[in-house]
Amino acid sequence: MESIDIELASLSSDSLAKAAAAEDDVFVDGPAYGWVVVFACFVYQMVSMGLCNSYGNYYLTETFKDKATVFQITWIGTLAMTLLDALGPFTGAICDYFGHRTSTLIGASVMTLALVLAAFSTQVWHLYLSQGLLYGAGTSMTYFASMTLPSQWFTKNRGLVTGIAISGGGIGGLWISPVVSKLLNIKGLRFTMLVIAAVHLVLLIPAGLLYRERRETGRKKAQRIKRFGCCEGESVGAESKRGFVDFSILRDLRFCLLVISCAFVISGYFSPFFFITSYAIQHGVEQSTAALMVGLMNGSAAIGRIFMGFILDRIGSINALCISTFATTLTLFFLWMFANTSTTMITFSIAYGLCGGAHVSSAISASSTIAGGLDRLGSVTGIMYAVMTIGSTVGSPISGAILDTIGHHTDYTWVIVWSGSVMLIASLVQFWMKFVTSRDLFAKV
Repeated sequence: MESIDIELASLSSDSLAKAAAAEDDVFVDGPAYGWVVVFACFVYQMVSMGLCNSYGNYYLTETFKDKATVFQITWIGTLAMTLLDALGPFTGAICDYFGHRTSTLIGASVMTLALVLAAFSTQVWHLYLSQGLLYGAGTSMTYFASMTLPSQWFTKNRGLVTGIAISGGGIGGLWISPVVSKLLNIKGLRFTMLVIAAVHLVLLIPAGLLYRERRETGRKKAQRIKRFGCCEGESVGAESKRGFVDFSILRDLRFCLLVISCAFVISGYFSPFFFITSYAIQHGVEQSTAALMVGLMNGSAAIGRIFMGFILDRIGSINALCISTFATTLTLFFLWMFANTSTTMITFSIAYGLCGGAHVSSAISASSTIAGGLDRLGSVTGIMYAVMTIGSTVGSPISGAILDTIGHHTDYTWVIVWSGSVMLIASLVQFWMKFVTSRDLFAKV
């Protein structure tokens, strides 16, 4: 508090007003430090998202063999992912108000503690609390911070740098899961958990210290207004009416259409990741080759996030979102539906990863475009992901139920139809959103 007061006291009200009105293409520490921030965000995405679903099979075959069902074990990862998204409005608001560095350092500490507690867990419900709820809460505090901070440092290439940052999740999925699997087989669960906890501490704390906000945090802004009054164009009334979590964005039809479409997308998005291995084995592909396909999806998703980030800076984020979602729909109906050889399945895995990864970059940038600025981007993105929790929670169980009933455990046709159908509905909603934004088909929006 004292340091903030000293910093504010050294500035005149006039200079503060000028700083608040500065153009977005003026960098606080120059473009070079912006890339340091992007790298730090990449590390956070790589470690936190790369760890997801790395332990499930070991729990089933070793730790809780004959002691817990598949349904019980899957709830560990489900709780973590659900809490990550559901807490989005609040953890995103923490980023906006207290700063991204504060949020990430707290989150990294919570994630490390969760893994240490998980290492000493002896019951499934222990893992629900530690690796599920606690790790999910910590990840939420880091996820939205690492997703939204790069946008503060760039204007012309915001989509590209956001894509690079969030591609860390795909890269992490390529190497963290195999490493964890190897450690589990050699050293066991407790040793592996403690090693991964140490990795979190060693990588995430230094990366978090590299975080630096280019824009004024909500807390500093409140202190400035209290001490010096509002700058030109600011309104005390507007600031006081805005709650800690800014739900006013829900009054914007475009944003409502965006979150509805994303909820539909996520309902079908994970089905190929969950089922492509068993689908391939069912069609006579060797198990080692079948297991490779999820890795191909993760790797190509990372490339898709970067590539579409580059493209959307030139054609507009909403246009990019419409294109990427529709392309994902086509891969489901015209590639997966007819994939019956290893070559066609690999082709589908790469194409689906590219298009699906592109959707992630586009959705984040579209939320920024609709929000009309960066001051509340964390909160706005968090709200979008909280609504998406509905889709992520029900989507995969519905796919599994379809396979068990209509598909008789072997026929994946209706699983593909389900995934493609919800993706098609999402595409139609997004084209409606584009129409609401601009009736010019070729307008950059």
